Amino acid sequence: MFASSPDQGTGSCTPTLPSPSKSRRRPVPLRLNSIGVDPSLLVGKVLMRLSRSSKHPTLTLDFSDNTTFQVLVDGYDPVHRGLPKELEMDSSLEQLLSTPTGQALVEWTIEDCALITLSDKAFESRGREQRWDQSHTGVAFRFSKDRMWHCVWATLTDHDDGTCVFRSYDDVYIDQLHRSPRKRRAHVPVSPIDLR
Repeated sequence: MFASSPDQGTGSCTPTLPSPSKSRRRPVPLRLNSIGVDPSLLVGKVLMRLSRSSKHPTLTLDFSDNTTFQVLVDGYDPVHRGLPKELEMDSSLEQLLSTPTGQALVEWTIEDCALITLSDKAFESRGREQRWDQSHTGVAFRFSKDRMWHCVWATLTDHDDGTCVFRSYDDVYIDQLHRSPRKRRAHVPVSPIDLR
């Protein structure tokens, strides 16, 4: 779907993204025993906030029914991170989240959601340059607001003196975030002294 190549001038490893104005056909969902939840659970939910973590490759989706789901990278371990992993997305979602907080408040109904297979060009340019086709799982959303497909996927990159020398891809999945109820403050008794 996306092809990428190293840019020796800027050290960027970013693929050319398709125009958000082009309508995409419905992606074919994968038939895998994957981790996480079935993406169709999100269909019909009203997305209120998207948040991208500044520390981990995570996209958090908060819905009007007080449920929260996350797009996560398969195999990511926050303690043993390995090569830097990053969530990438189509240009319209990227622009939406390019705020100082990495958050966007919206009110969008999810019309469809699926795991899809993407194929990209991975490369390694240490020593002899190598390139190969890499298939990986992405998450595709379609919102009723624009009826276009929006995609999120994961990359692994390595840089040497600011130049991208390795780029590959990893699978992503959706999982529900179960937040523990917040503890309420202990009720402070009313002072017997009237302070009016």
